[in-house]
Amino acid sequence: MPADTTPDVWRRQMAAIATKPVAARLAEWEALNRAGAHMEAAAVRRRHPDYDDHDVLLALTRLRYGDDLVRDAWPDEPLRDP
Repeated sequence: MPADTTPDVWRRQMAAIATKPVAARLAEWEALNRAGAHMEAAAVRRRHPDYDDHDVLLALTRLRYGDDLVRDAWPDEPLRDP
């Protein structure tokens, strides 16, 4: 349970979610993940306005999965700051 939510509100939220069909819950989950990814990319772009789309991809991959994966996937690319 989140620290900023009372137990009663948490129970009501979970009950409301449980009434939705699985497909609706998955659609909401997908939309929230997509929105989070857009915000994450926007934050990288704000910090690094000189980055192109490829630079943003590399920075986000580094942020999400770490340096080793980025080096393995793109061995000829320098690491980008997220």
